[in-house]
Amino acid sequence: MNSNPITNLAITSALWLTLLPAVSYSQDIANLPAHAPSNQAQIFLNAGNLTTIKPLYINFHAQQIKLEEDTLTSLQNWVEQVKKSEVTIHVYSYATPPNSRRDMTEKSAHHMATRKAFNRAINAKNALQNEGIPENLIALHAIGPATENPADQLHITLRNN
Repeated sequence: MNSNPITNLAITSALWLTLLPAVSYSQDIANLPAHAPSNQAQIFLNAGNLTTIKPLYINFHAQQIKLEEDTLTSLQNWVEQVKKSEVTIHVYSYATPPNSRRDMTEKSAHHMATRKAFNRAINAKNALQNEGIPENLIALHAIGPATENPADQLHITLRNN
């Protein structure tokens, strides 16, 4: 099959022109909204800084929901390291089921543990927001009873497990 070089050039040029963005030079570029980098771009841009930040682990008593003063102080110190990077903070909340479950089924005990984990995660979210972290950068994960390590804990991290 013989092809004409002029035809190949015309087809190639037409394909390249369709790939160019359709921007009119008559548009006022100053009025366009500024493009904010995506979450993945923020992680890439701050990779050297973010790899040194370790997750924060907070332990709770079985019936405790609220954060204590010393844990709030450690949370404030952790947030100071993270605040400038503007990446999503993941809050993983684990809670054990109640010990005295006379009239509870296994399902209702699991439900109570999940509620307790969710309330702790909400409390941590409020503390993060009070430190200046926007709500859209906080992801809550109320896991309930942990299978590997049955403890009442919060894991606050930059990593999505």
